[in-house]
Amino acid sequence: MNPATSSVPTASVADAVDRVAASVAALRTRRMGTSAAFAWRPGVLVTSAAAVGHASRVQLVLPGGEAVAGTVRGIDPGTDLAVVTLDGDGPALVERRLDPPARTGDFVFAVGRDAAGVVHASFGHVGASGGAWRSWRGGQLDRLVRLDGGLYPGLMGAPVADAQGQVLGLASAALSRHHGVVVPGPTIDRIVDVLLAHGRVQRGHLGIAAQPVALSPAMRAAADTAAESGLLVAGVGEDGPAARGGLLVGDVLVAVGGRPVPTLDALRDLLGADQIGSRLRVVLLRGGARTELALEVGEQHWEPRC
Repeated sequence: MNPATSSVPTASVADAVDRVAASVAALRTRRMGTSAAFAWRPGVLVTSAAAVGHASRVQLVLPGGEAVAGTVRGIDPGTDLAVVTLDGDGPALVERRLDPPARTGDFVFAVGRDAAGVVHASFGHVGASGGAWRSWRGGQLDRLVRLDGGLYPGLMGAPVADAQGQVLGLASAALSRHHGVVVPGPTIDRIVDVLLAHGRVQRGHLGIAAQPVALSPAMRAAADTAAESGLLVAGVGEDGPAARGGLLVGDVLVAVGGRPVPTLDALRDLLGADQIGSRLRVVLLRGGARTELALEVGEQHWEPRC
């Protein structure tokens, strides 16, 4: 986050940091060194999936200085969320900000804790705010809240709060190349439910890399479609659903499952968990001629592909 100037009195900010810090634990992994985790529900902490990696157990330093072990109950790279549970009592729960949503320019801060238990914080502003959006990893976030800078070391998975100490969500450096992103509270609630129940969030995929391409009048006529754009297949994953179904680099997807696919998001919308294992009819152009294939939808595992 960028250094910030604010009209909020320094003492008030310090008090807000103290309140948030009471919910924050240091998380130690071999993958990322020390990151942050915070109490979202009794005995349930949330942190960054990128910080946890494939670990099944992590070490935590609680606000009182106690070092405890935590069990990783599940990770979701799509929203960069991981859930860790404790056998005993955990930190105090964060106070959540429920309303109104954060606006561009709002003062915010993130709170972490180092391996020795020392609290540290970073201060900045909301750099962009908007409606629901999808991360490059395919995860659906209920709201876009982007910070005005990146995250300092140790703040992966940290709570991001407003001037009153009410937490907007979780700080992620994995969902944007240059800026920190706040995974909002409603998204955390939704993903925590799934991870506690199943350990992962299922998303369908075809195993391709693709980019939008305009369809010329001749291409539209050949494909018998009114769509103005489709998806040019730029890569096909080895032994993935698309490769097994006969899709080739250079094919242009026009429709999947009877619906046009003018953008990657439109394709991802068609590949929900309920479609995994089903076969979808794909209409495409190959060498300028219309072709149809039946592709079985697979389950996505980590790869940032559709």
